[in-house]
Amino acid sequence: MTGFSPERAFAVKWESGFLSKPTQGIPGGTMLDLKDFNYLPSLDAAIGQLVSDGPGLVVVAGLDPRPHGTPGGQEEILPSGRATIFRILVRRLLPESPQRGSRRERAIVIAASRDAVRLPRALRYQVTIHLVNKAHSYEDSIRAASLLRPDLLVVDTLNEETTALVLEAAQSGLKVLSQIDTIFHGADVARRLLELGASRELLAALRWVVTVQRLATLCPHCKQPVAAEAVDWPALQRRYPALPGLESNVFYRSAGCVHCAGTGWLGEAAAFDVYRADGKDPLEGASLLPLEQYVFELATAGQVALDDLLRLETAQVRQTYQLLLTSEQALSEANLALQRRLAQLEAANKVLQERTEALVSLHEVSQTLLSAAGLAEQAQRVCIQCCALSGADRAVLYYLNSPDTAQVLASYGWDLARVPARVEARLLNLTAGQSEAEPFKSPPPGIPFGHPDREGAELRAGLRVPLMTDGRPVGLLVVHTIRKSGFGPGEVALLQTFANQAALAIQRAGLLEQLQAKVAALEAAQVGLAQKERLERELELARQVQQRMLPHTFPHIPGFHFATLNRPARHVGGDFYDVIALDDDYFGVAVADVSDKGMPAALYMALTRSLLLAEARRTCSPGDVLRAVNDLLLRLGEPDMFVTVFYGVVERGTRRFIYGRAGHDRPFLLRDGDVLELDGQGLVLGLLGNERLHLEEVELELRPGDRLVLYSDGLTDVVAADGQMYDRRQFQALLRQHATLPPDALCRAVFEALQTYQGAAEQYDDMTLLVVGVE
Repeated sequence: MTGFSPERAFAVKWESGFLSKPTQGIPGGTMLDLKDFNYLPSLDAAIGQLVSDGPGLVVVAGLDPRPHGTPGGQEEILPSGRATIFRILVRRLLPESPQRGSRRERAIVIAASRDAVRLPRALRYQVTIHLVNKAHSYEDSIRAASLLRPDLLVVDTLNEETTALVLEAAQSGLKVLSQIDTIFHGADVARRLLELGASRELLAALRWVVTVQRLATLCPHCKQPVAAEAVDWPALQRRYPALPGLESNVFYRSAGCVHCAGTGWLGEAAAFDVYRADGKDPLEGASLLPLEQYVFELATAGQVALDDLLRLETAQVRQTYQLLLTSEQALSEANLALQRRLAQLEAANKVLQERTEALVSLHEVSQTLLSAAGLAEQAQRVCIQCCALSGADRAVLYYLNSPDTAQVLASYGWDLARVPARVEARLLNLTAGQSEAEPFKSPPPGIPFGHPDREGAELRAGLRVPLMTDGRPVGLLVVHTIRKSGFGPGEVALLQTFANQAALAIQRAGLLEQLQAKVAALEAAQVGLAQKERLERELELARQVQQRMLPHTFPHIPGFHFATLNRPARHVGGDFYDVIALDDDYFGVAVADVSDKGMPAALYMALTRSLLLAEARRTCSPGDVLRAVNDLLLRLGEPDMFVTVFYGVVERGTRRFIYGRAGHDRPFLLRDGDVLELDGQGLVLGLLGNERLHLEEVELELRPGDRLVLYSDGLTDVVAADGQMYDRRQFQALLRQHATLPPDALCRAVFEALQTYQGAAEQYDDMTLLVVGVE
């Protein structure tokens, strides 16, 4: 904030409850510790086990978004405080050495900035910091540090470049500490590491995940206990089934007061989740200190509202949605800018080559005319000089700027109100080769005849002098006198010579103005083209971000094999798919298609996928999951968008498959050489309330050798170069032809056949194929 000192910022955090008490010298650089935070005692034991544990990877997780604001006045996303907890754990994992004077390096820190860790003076000599830059990559630094076998290896971030390397170092017997920017906690962080490139074998090196979030706390001035009869005890029992004696707890709400500006909230509290792998499958374990339990304890301590306790997952979904809105705002602005310039850029691209050729052809002429005056100024000088040389009193200079029109560039001695700006070229009566001056007593072309009484004088004599260059007319000079009866031969000859020189000068000045106009137009077109390329790069970057949100690996489930292919129609698409490991007995499969295409569809897709993942872990009923997602989409999504979804749940032991179809194309089951179409009714999500949704659950038993084919309508809407559409009957025949192939080969064969059919025609819709093979 502008004008907000570090001391004042620290004081506000202390007063609001995020810090438990003032710490001497915090603004000046003294490091924070856990004791400086308002945390619950249950965290101490978990952190103590983490510190005393052996080799392996310790991950600090949390979301610290960049401060670029939120659109539409949305509430601000609270930074989690992950970086602070990360620095605290660095110091906890590296206690001060009891042997003073020792200079052995006990820790190596690999970071992009020295601010990643902050160490007291007593520990600094034991730590070596390697800064990552162009000369020293993360890979080089991590591999070199692993060879030195330090007591602790610290890497400031987990991403696609570092995740596998960090896990390799932990697998080799080192204790490694790192951090990741994510909304997930517990075992979901392990799944995120798989998405960042870690293998399941390397994931065994993960030991601990400490997740931190920040929650708004109740105003201590107006919070009140909730009456027991006002507490939704059944909801709490469903939410916390393992906690006995729930009804003995007291919960709180606040109505708002002057201290909290009527909001009911004042300050923030840290909420933790501590997960320990314990040698088990990191993807399946429960947290040692679950986030839900920690928030429950905050609620019973009067720091968090009862309503926030019951809507914890919804709050996380809302936070994700706000992040998407922020990205959507930036991308929408880029799209609007692209649309505003699109017509201009298309026109510029169309004539760019022609103007470039014209620029090249005029280059030599431009070099000669750079020092010449402007066309209008040059013409005015000609009129004045002609009158001075020939003794004329009036002059008009016409310039042929097109075959049909002549421009009046300048005049001298005439009433400007009577002089037109342009006249028809035929009135000049110019022909090729006509270069001699001729008597001309009539008024100049375009200027009406006026009686001498009104003119103030009579036109006694005149001359018309064609302006010629290379035998071609470029204009006409007409001079008159009101004082003498005619022009002498010397005056005519002098005027003719000057006119020949003036013709060249005027032509050069005209060419210069045309050249300058064309150069300006060309530069504008080149600037527009560069802007278009920049916007296309930004859209391509958005496509890469959207593609990273789709799963690239599927869970390993014995007895089943999964394969997929996806090809968006534009830079950013609206299809998505997933295989969701629900628990040891069940897993879910999903494919969906969002209405519309481009960035709005991708953002709606991301929202739907997040909601589906959250709701799928609540229940194994596909119908209940789809209804819950529909309800949330109606509240959080765009009103003019919808999504078709097919979602089913498989019981691993019995191969029983229960599914629901929300307006999506009917999948196919490949069995014993036949292609069976799955039935089931249901409407799209995001348009109608649940009371009108009419979702039907269907159950069937899968058999060994079955192939379950889920797809989006982009596969049956392929259009060939001759305009013929690829229909469902052809698609069924294609599946029957390749029914015996493994899922991976089946996906490739289908896409290759559709690409051959499409040829050079444009792809109009996203294409997604997910095949589940039963072994």
